[in-house]
Amino acid sequence: MGNKKILGSCDDCTTNNKQVEYCTDFVADRKSQAKFCKECDARIEEKYKLCILAAGKGTRNTSIDSLHKSLLPIENKAVISHIIKSVPNTVEIVIAVGYKSDQVKSYVKHVFPRRDITFVDIDNFDGPGSGPGLSLLKCKEHLQTPFIFTSADTIVKESFVFDELEENWLGVSHVEMEDSLKYCLVKGSKYLDKLYFGTGNRAYIGMAGIYDYKDYWKSLEDHKIIKDEYQVIHGFDGMDKIRLVDFTWFDTGNDESYENTRKHFPKEVVAVKNKESIFIDEGKVIKYFTDSDKVTKRIKRTEFLNGYCPKVTKLNDNMYSYDHVPGKLFSNILDDNILKDILSFYHNKFSIKRFKKSDKFLTNCIRIYKTKTYDRIKFFENSRLDKIEYINGVKVSGIKELLDRINWDSIYKNAIPSYFHGDFQPENIIHDGNDFKLIDWRESFGDSLDVGDLYYDLGKLYHALIINGQIVLKKGYEYSLKDNNAYISYITKSNLLFLLNYFEKFCKNNNLDWDNVELLGILQYIGICSLYQDFHEGKYGEFLFLLGKYLLTKKLNNERIN
Repeated sequence: MGNKKILGSCDDCTTNNKQVEYCTDFVADRKSQAKFCKECDARIEEKYKLCILAAGKGTRNTSIDSLHKSLLPIENKAVISHIIKSVPNTVEIVIAVGYKSDQVKSYVKHVFPRRDITFVDIDNFDGPGSGPGLSLLKCKEHLQTPFIFTSADTIVKESFVFDELEENWLGVSHVEMEDSLKYCLVKGSKYLDKLYFGTGNRAYIGMAGIYDYKDYWKSLEDHKIIKDEYQVIHGFDGMDKIRLVDFTWFDTGNDESYENTRKHFPKEVVAVKNKESIFIDEGKVIKYFTDSDKVTKRIKRTEFLNGYCPKVTKLNDNMYSYDHVPGKLFSNILDDNILKDILSFYHNKFSIKRFKKSDKFLTNCIRIYKTKTYDRIKFFENSRLDKIEYINGVKVSGIKELLDRINWDSIYKNAIPSYFHGDFQPENIIHDGNDFKLIDWRESFGDSLDVGDLYYDLGKLYHALIINGQIVLKKGYEYSLKDNNAYISYITKSNLLFLLNYFEKFCKNNNLDWDNVELLGILQYIGICSLYQDFHEGKYGEFLFLLGKYLLTKKLNNERIN
């Protein structure tokens, strides 16, 4: 043991922000190293930086089309957001970006405007010679201090390593032998013996703490190419005593591991879809769409929502954001009077304004109702589910045969041109105690941004009163198959069931065709079932398909639905 005098800065000292003398007591392996201010005896934490490697394409994960791997949602927050929040606010962060860097930069800057974050652009982020080692080396000038680095698809449960950095360490985790070929493996008990590729049970998780950073940089520059990539592991070659730290590791780098990670973080507010996603992060709501045209149109459509939607900000071609709207989600309101008020609100703000039917409007009705529905059923048409003969004891036909029985001309005849929301349902309505705010509006009705069918909104409301999003996330639905029979069941919230009954009376009192509302609501289940192929391992989409067939059969047979 020994003492070493060092100049540093102590935030707790009366000589704050001045260079003061402090001592370091240490043992040979640095494990017990601690620093204390000579002036006030306060513990001085070791300063370090965090480097996140987010330049690569991440082709192993296709969960959400064209979304950067670091932005995949876990509990409706991006993976990279979980990583950033794992370290204290005072820690400086360096992020290596390359592929879809505009997505990563705009998201991080928007969600963490007050964090000290530096972005390093990596030109060679794909192909021979690229890789995490090259990305890290490009960040060298910003990491002339002890630092922790991590891949952008790694989440860990433990946080103690982020409190301070006092020695070199390597993050490891147990893996099953049959999966080990996917990973770089580790030999050693307390300290690292070697890293290798092959079979084993202990994997390097893509995270490490670098205390002796000069030694690390020297070794990393003397690199070798493995599998056409520049790896970070060569930086460890010239370092002594790299402690192995076991983590509870959540890997989001491929489709299977991402889904497994989501199961360990079950607090999703909104279901994940393949071509869009929603983030609720640090007081911001961010919407992502694979189709950039949807972003443009949704922003434009705020002009027609009569001030009852939040002000939006475009982040990039595929994302927009708005501040989280305070208030109570409509599906959680129990007050009967407030429940009723939403129908009067909608009538006064949207449906009271009617437009003349035009050829364009009728064409859009055909596209939205008939063409889109027939197109979306192709995924399930003639499948095993489609060949089921009975659902809850009701004899059903194939989905195409059922759709062919619909009087589509009657739907077009009933259609009422008006302003519209496009997804008017309880999960998109917020009550602030005085008034309503509407979120998650549809980008268009066909090719129209301003005029849609009043019944489209009413049908949306109908379908969501029966099947509520919060219940779905809690798996409050189920189905089973036996021979040629299917059995479905689901939970409906009592407050929404009350509104459903009042909704029917409201429509009839205002000369609105309730049969048309029911039919369009049922068609919603059939129209959206193919969008949930990856949600709850595809079970929710299958449930919606069976439910849609069941209810549509009863409707076409003139049987009471509820």
